[in-house]
Amino acid sequence: MKKFSIIYYTIFAIAVVFSSCKKSKLDKETTTSTDNSYAENLFNDVYNIVDETANDEESNKTTNYYSFGNCATVTVSPDWPDTTFPKTVTVDFGTSYCLGTDGKKRKGKIIYTMSGRYKTSGTQISVSFDDYYVNDYKIEGTKSITNNGKNSDGHTNFTISVNGNITTPDNKEISWESTRNREWYSGEETGYMTPDTINGGILGWNGLTDDIYHITGSAIGTNSEGRTYTLTITSYLQVQIGCKWIQKGTIEIQPDGLSKRVIDYGTGDCDNNATVTIKGKTYDILLK
Repeated sequence: MKKFSIIYYTIFAIAVVFSSCKKSKLDKETTTSTDNSYAENLFNDVYNIVDETANDEESNKTTNYYSFGNCATVTVSPDWPDTTFPKTVTVDFGTSYCLGTDGKKRKGKIIYTMSGRYKTSGTQISVSFDDYYVNDYKIEGTKSITNNGKNSDGHTNFTISVNGNITTPDNKEISWESTRNREWYSGEETGYMTPDTINGGILGWNGLTDDIYHITGSAIGTNSEGRTYTLTITSYLQVQIGCKWIQKGTIEIQPDGLSKRVIDYGTGDCDNNATVTIKGKTYDILLK
């Protein structure tokens, strides 16, 4: 009986050590942080496309200059100058990949319906996708955008809700649901054709890329390994038209059964570098 007890407790101790080692190893993995960053960037990219094309179509197609280049055919129904709403806008990147000037390759369609003009308080935009891919990631689901008008700082802000799904190039799935506030921090008053009062002519590209947004809110998701998580933005995320990545801000991610992660996107540079801190140790990750 004593011999049996020794064997039993030895096996139990080994199991505990093995389980602890496995938990420790999992606690160091950055899959959740990386997958969430994919979702953040991909759905932010969708917003940028809606933002630019909605603004352009509202200008009666006088510019047709986009930060993603000339890869897409944009159609509006009913078309301008008809001011009837709602309008359905189709941004069609075609059935084969097209490499944009922003370095991203896209194919498929983004389709959205606008209840009113993009800059009008109360306007609601509903976004869906038709076989839409970015860099071999398939994006599905829905996105809604509501113009809340000006906030106390005089900046137009939007409520953004996403119920989305992403299929990775190796056929794994990431689910992502978020509710955000997106503040148009700067650049609202300028566009491609805005006069350049300093150098003469028009602002051109600079009139597009000066659009900066601050994003706050939360999300829930399931990473590509099937682990669920919750997320809170603890310091606003900054994104800018023409930059492929989140420029700055921090978020806290709590994966189910693991330690909290803190992702830091930096201090404002347009690069794909970020860090993940887990239990006091910091790891570098590259954004895509």
